[in-house]
Amino acid sequence: MKFLRRLQEYFSFTKNEQKILLFLSIVFLAGVAIKIYKAYVTTDGTPPFDYRQSDSMFTERSKELLNDSLPSRLRSIGSKKININTASKNELMELPGIGEAMADRILLYREEKGSFKSIAEMKKVKGVGEKKFEKLKPFIEAQ
Repeated sequence: MKFLRRLQEYFSFTKNEQKILLFLSIVFLAGVAIKIYKAYVTTDGTPPFDYRQSDSMFTERSKELLNDSLPSRLRSIGSKKININTASKNELMELPGIGEAMADRILLYREEKGSFKSIAEMKKVKGVGEKKFEKLKPFIEAQ
């Protein structure tokens, strides 16, 4: 405590300031000690792990899963397009991003406005924006 008293007399620190200064000094010295320890401790000699192989395996499995994870309803559609003017609610629900509520809105729009003149008219249905329309475009037709 003589050190702290001398420090207080020289710098005129309060007791709390002295404690904080002591704490910061200890933390700083501990950090320096850890840094020096890590610099001089030898590693076990094993090279760092090479992630390239596992990354390529992950990429391949992801591609396989992506192909397998396409909903069976989309795979069953295949190249056959659904006519949005004659499709039932269940047929509309097979389209990507179309649930029960959206199918109801499409049917309601079709009842109120008549048949779709083109597939682009689908964007007038509430909830069908540009992104959803782009997803639907390969699967729909209006005849």
